[in-house]
Amino acid sequence: MERPFQWINRLLSLGLRHDQATAVGSAFQQEVWIRKTMREARKHTYSLDTPLSDVIFILLDTETTGFSPQRGDEIFSLAALKTKKGEALDLYCSHFRPKRRIPEQVVILTGITNEDVADAPSLQQEMHRILPFLNRSILLGYHIQHDIAFLNEFLSRNYRTSLQQTAIEMRRIMECIHHDIFPTLDDALSFYGLSPMNRHTALGDVMSLFEIWKRVFVELQQMKIDTLHDLYALLSQCS
Repeated sequence: MERPFQWINRLLSLGLRHDQATAVGSAFQQEVWIRKTMREARKHTYSLDTPLSDVIFILLDTETTGFSPQRGDEIFSLAALKTKKGEALDLYCSHFRPKRRIPEQVVILTGITNEDVADAPSLQQEMHRILPFLNRSILLGYHIQHDIAFLNEFLSRNYRTSLQQTAIEMRRIMECIHHDIFPTLDDALSFYGLSPMNRHTALGDVMSLFEIWKRVFVELQQMKIDTLHDLYALLSQCS
């Protein structure tokens, strides 16, 4: 791979100013790094016979400016809790500065204001921390496809790539274990007699997810759901 200054010199030869060339060269280098990180993620998927006790499950939640990443809505907060054997290992949490303002109804729901994110890093600036954190894991969340859709839209638009990790819906696991419906995170919390923690914030919802996951992990063990194959078989039977 060419060194950054070689790219900058090449761009300068095309007539760009030094600041423009530096910005383009830096963006290119970041895209190369992110695509390499995605290739590494693809190499480190878990086999079906992997014991659940050996799997890194990351509980993920985001807060967004709306419901449509294709129409320009953005992530302005993300939390991810790395777990193993139902125990917490590490936490990533950050606000981001979106390009569009957080709508008033979202401010009311989350309690996160535009002033709170005014000095936050952009999502692009934080990708070098987020992607390595998520690597070598299976993602878990409530309505997690919402979170995945936003992350993949961002990665596709900026770097022509997407997340390689498997993502599993916590609601499906709950409903397969208990043969009941749990449409919302609040329903799942209520089932276990748990109170929400700072509801509708990424960190609060991830910590609530963790309290649920600790209990679900024990229940899976009691049901002799020992491997990823066992878990996928359970999910397939009640889908």
